[in-house]
Amino acid sequence: METKFYITIGRQKGAGGLEIAKRLSEEFGIPFYDKQLLDIAAKESGLSKEIFANIDERRGSKFISGFFSGIMGSLYTEYGTSSGISREELFRIQSECIQHIANRESAIFVGRCADYILRERNACLNVFITATGEDRVERLLECNKIPDAERYSMEEMLDLLEKSDSKRETYYNYFTYKQWGASASYDLCLNSSLFGIEGCVKIIKDVLYSKGWIK
Repeated sequence: METKFYITIGRQKGAGGLEIAKRLSEEFGIPFYDKQLLDIAAKESGLSKEIFANIDERRGSKFISGFFSGIMGSLYTEYGTSSGISREELFRIQSECIQHIANRESAIFVGRCADYILRERNACLNVFITATGEDRVERLLECNKIPDAERYSMEEMLDLLEKSDSKRETYYNYFTYKQWGASASYDLCLNSSLFGIEGCVKIIKDVLYSKGWIK
């Protein structure tokens, strides 16, 4: 019987974590989950997708306006949601979705504190992807993920990246009791500016082969 294995990828905004997940998904023929988890959690719980989207990797009532804002605020308050469902309950539902997927198949999970949620799984490699600020901005510009980019200076875009990461950090630290981005929180930390996307993919593959999780 084939052993199921899992890869969790934490990442700085624009560091290429999602692209690395997609490449690994193609290499191994296993699914990767990012925002799809919001759809699954909503479907299985019977709640609106927007309720999950409004707390997705964020905690706090004030969020970045402009190109990182997304759909925020209308269903979320500092202490919960206007639906009366607490952040903790929504996190529990999302966690159960991740566990159900892991019971069913090998998979790659991007963000969503998946490393913490799957902490008792043996064949699980927890990775964090970082990059220089300039490379992260360039990648976001190439993907057209910065609407009205001409309005911002490089310094302003770097500041917005830092604020975006701060929201992820607060969310992760709150729910996992670990430190987002700290090497002790992960099995492997990679700088995509140094290794490149393909280099990061190769290193992750090499680790999985060395562990005997893939043949």
